[in-house]
Amino acid sequence: MMVVSKTGDVGETYGGTLLELGKQNEQIVVLEADLMKASGTRVFQEAFPERHFNVGIAEQNLVGVASGLARMGKIPFASAFAGFLSQRACDQDYNAVAFDNVNAKLVGTYGGLTQEKNGGMHIGVEDIAIFRCMPNMTVIVPGDCVELAGAVVAAAEYEGPVFLRIARGPLEQFLPDDYNFEIGKAVILENGTDISLISTGITTWQGKMACDTLRAEGIGVRHIHMPTIKPIDRAEILRAAREIGAIVTVENHSRLGGLGSSVAEVVCDECPVPVTRLGLDDRFGQTATLDWLIKEYGISAEHIVSAVKETLSRKTR
Repeated sequence: MMVVSKTGDVGETYGGTLLELGKQNEQIVVLEADLMKASGTRVFQEAFPERHFNVGIAEQNLVGVASGLARMGKIPFASAFAGFLSQRACDQDYNAVAFDNVNAKLVGTYGGLTQEKNGGMHIGVEDIAIFRCMPNMTVIVPGDCVELAGAVVAAAEYEGPVFLRIARGPLEQFLPDDYNFEIGKAVILENGTDISLISTGITTWQGKMACDTLRAEGIGVRHIHMPTIKPIDRAEILRAAREIGAIVTVENHSRLGGLGSSVAEVVCDECPVPVTRLGLDDRFGQTATLDWLIKEYGISAEHIVSAVKETLSRKTR
């Protein structure tokens, strides 16, 4: 069962999928920090008012209540802006959810630069790093609405803490309607032999556009979409390192502690090859449109093309 908005609307997909899950399983409950419109869970609230809890703009309380509900046998999906969920509620994320390994699903909305004009301090680009270093925590970053729907279903079925980071939409669809999301599994979108590109979230669409440009110039890219940051697909990373010999990563997140760091750790441990990591370079966000921010922070298709060519020049085999 998946509910996917054909318009690429994230809220419709997230809220609609939770609604269908809620019809099938009365243990599913939803918590909000007064952001039902942003997340899309208003439809769940209308259908199941007794199972929808708006705690107000209080992220620490949100996570604490979710932890309590999980201990009662419920499956809570607690959503708030990704930056606030990871920063303001970090103590509760760590102690009330990860440390005790409770079955709570923490959903960070408007991830990274997709906060756009909400303000520079709303743009959280450290959340993946924060959650990735918490023991017991699974970290998922869907790239389109097909994958988002599948990830919500997988998170509900998975026993244990999950951080699900979702972007503000609309999202371009690049996965087929019948795609089956699996926690910890990468997706090969293109199978070139010159260089590997590993992307996640909204940067996978930028990567697809970059691959089109590079292919036209005679450069073959193995494009790997990595929706699960933890546990990361080590086997696919090592296959790329051994067979291709050079990797570029790109993410809507700080270069410190996210996808690029995860890939570099795997490569450094077992198969050292050149790795170029694209992401925010130790900077705070700014108030601007997403298109402008993607270019300003160096994660656009054009920046990927340049990084691929530069990394190719350092490839040793």
